[in-house]
Amino acid sequence: MDDIYGLDFGTSNSSIAIAHGSAVTVLPIDPTAPNQKVASSVLYVERAGQDFIGAEAIRKFVEQNTGREVRRQRVATGEIIKTDFGDEWVQFDVDVAIPGRFFQALKTFLKSESFEGTKVFNEFLSLEQLISKILSQMKARADALQDRQIEAVVMGRPVFFSEDPIKDKLAQDRLYAAAKLAGFQHIEFLFEPIGAALAYEANLESEKVAFVFDFGGGTLDFTIIRLGPQLLLKEDRAKDVLAVGGVVIGGDTFDEDIMERRLLKYFGSQYVGKNVIGPEFGMPARILSQLRSWYTIPMLNERDTIRSLQELATSAVKGKADVLALLNLIQKNYGWDLFQTIEKAKITLSNEVETRIVFNRENIHLEEELTRQAFEGLISKHLRLIQEEIVRTIHSAGLQAGDIDVVIQTGGSSLIPTVQHLLQAQFGEDKVYQQEVFTSVVTGLALAGKLKFSK
Repeated sequence: MDDIYGLDFGTSNSSIAIAHGSAVTVLPIDPTAPNQKVASSVLYVERAGQDFIGAEAIRKFVEQNTGREVRRQRVATGEIIKTDFGDEWVQFDVDVAIPGRFFQALKTFLKSESFEGTKVFNEFLSLEQLISKILSQMKARADALQDRQIEAVVMGRPVFFSEDPIKDKLAQDRLYAAAKLAGFQHIEFLFEPIGAALAYEANLESEKVAFVFDFGGGTLDFTIIRLGPQLLLKEDRAKDVLAVGGVVIGGDTFDEDIMERRLLKYFGSQYVGKNVIGPEFGMPARILSQLRSWYTIPMLNERDTIRSLQELATSAVKGKADVLALLNLIQKNYGWDLFQTIEKAKITLSNEVETRIVFNRENIHLEEELTRQAFEGLISKHLRLIQEEIVRTIHSAGLQAGDIDVVIQTGGSSLIPTVQHLLQAQFGEDKVYQQEVFTSVVTGLALAGKLKFSK
């Protein structure tokens, strides 16, 4: 193979690169994004059948859905079930006016045996087909920039899709199938943190033991690897990998913590199990539990849930405004918009000591002060898990923290100050090195393709 892509399909962002000699080019595959070399890992499928990815997918979704009133209609599936009252048609509610389906964080479902796919308008699409729609557009745009078809790829994968080896294998097999559907004929996999290490190794002049800390939107992976200029061209790097580890925590987890711990009160969480109408009628906890993630909020937009909330809003003697806000959030598809606001506040706290989360949409009036100290308190349990896993990974390599020569940080979530302080406290400030957070992994994947697989 003369040419091979490196492709980093991330939970939040994706990128593709190619190596020419020792130089790597990360390709600008998302021309309307703020950073053209990084595409959001999102897919929007319009009812008419056209697919959009990245910044354009987000723009289409927001334009067509934000503030749109859902029109539900009960339809039959064609299936019949037997009941105590005789045979009944299986029916469910659908939004007959929905202009398109929006998909985010598809990578997180790769390990899920229960999620095979979903019906998109009149067609059932498997998870592999959905992911392939993103990968195929990435490939097509990259091929156009190269002015030729390239059918070989080194794809990144987390150290652990799942701690269950069966689910982990399922996830890689599904990603392989998606890449095949996207048009790749030769597919290799490489741990994402090893990709980050190779990007760093390309500029080394002496051998070092590196701890790679790859903290993205969906996962946190560690790799302890021996690096050096004389090792770069080795055919097999397995013996240079001293240990791997990780935690199923990502930057999205922190957004969800902010929503759960600081913002649910604007949607009635203080009335769970408490008297709103009568002694046994409070805000249903099962509803609020689905507000933790933006992509589970639309699941609440079904007939029985909406009816019960409307009855609660009509009859409530207290908390009426919160119930109306909750109805607005669900019915008008404001979940994505709200979580974007949360994400921006979290990013602001990387440079400021405090910020305000402000979100006003129709009946939703939300304004919450959040300090960096308070945010660090919200995520403290995750930080403890991260620290414990760092120690475990070092010990599994038979090393001490002092044996690590350099800590390579990559991934957008590694920019969070308390995360950086954790690493500095563990290894020493002088050892912590910050790589380009969004493209260092794909740079290493492209190098791996050039050095190992392009033969």
